[in-house]
Amino acid sequence: MGTDEQVRADLAAFLAHTAVDTRGFSVTREELHCVDPITGSDGEVYCKPCKEENYNSETKACSANYFASENGYKPYCDVTRQPPQGCGCDVDGVKQANVPLRSGAGNTDTTGYIAASDAYFARGTIEISWNYDYYGASLAMTGDGDFLCDNPDQVSTSPLHAWGVGIYKWMDKLTFGTTGTTAHNQAVKGNFGGTVEALYAELECPSNKWTSEIHVEMVKQRVAQICKTGSALGVYLEMDECDTPGSDCLQCEGLKEIYESCLIDGSCPDCPKWTEFLISSAPTVTPVRVESPTWDDWASNYGSRSSAAFTGTPDWPSASMAYLVFVVGSLLRVF
Repeated sequence: MGTDEQVRADLAAFLAHTAVDTRGFSVTREELHCVDPITGSDGEVYCKPCKEENYNSETKACSANYFASENGYKPYCDVTRQPPQGCGCDVDGVKQANVPLRSGAGNTDTTGYIAASDAYFARGTIEISWNYDYYGASLAMTGDGDFLCDNPDQVSTSPLHAWGVGIYKWMDKLTFGTTGTTAHNQAVKGNFGGTVEALYAELECPSNKWTSEIHVEMVKQRVAQICKTGSALGVYLEMDECDTPGSDCLQCEGLKEIYESCLIDGSCPDCPKWTEFLISSAPTVTPVRVESPTWDDWASNYGSRSSAAFTGTPDWPSASMAYLVFVVGSLLRVF
């Protein structure tokens, strides 16, 4: 489990990421790919996917039908990673669905919707997105790779699986598939930047608007959140270095600059006072040197060999035991 400080660092970093990926623990599906979800009369959830250039993150609205320019939905389908390397997905993508509306739904527009249970997109307390991520998480949690493949939306509807995939991504997901390091390993090294690199790599290290404007904002939120969770748990993590440097110490390019910038512009209000809340891992009692007992100490406590107190054979085992108790007690006061 590591030291107390490592446990707190691990938990602080984990909670910082989960807070960002769930938008403050308020969403269960990636909003960009599930705009205005509808629950049909069949009890299934249907999502309206949107392209990033058409999505307004403030209003949560999509300005164009995804299928106006696409024949199928396939952003997170890697067709080279089919079973048993990943969940099966169709090269042609997920087709539009005919949404069975509940009575009283009126004239609800169901154009451009897909069944949530057919699609792979970001879900979970720490996001999994791709078809191979769902397979790996399913295998880790249940021993059955097909469990989440059959219905990936279980990650949205079941808290057990939402947190389960987050823990899988944190503890088991390696940076290079079958080799490398994990976000957990970076956190216990006191390296928050390494956790960002392990989880999101080029999406956020460095982030830029040409890759994803959404992730430009998310990485800033991660910095703000680690200051908040780190303060709450009394532990400090570095942005770009490890307590124990080595070949498996990752760096997130640009993260330290974001941290320093937010200290100046006030966009991360918990960061300036972060270090004021640290819990010291140093000893709380100043060690005191204890001198060895002198003969006078011995004599005053246990009497002299010629003392009249000894009317027969001296009880040396008892005296020795008393002396041992005295020394051990003195040592305990030191530590």
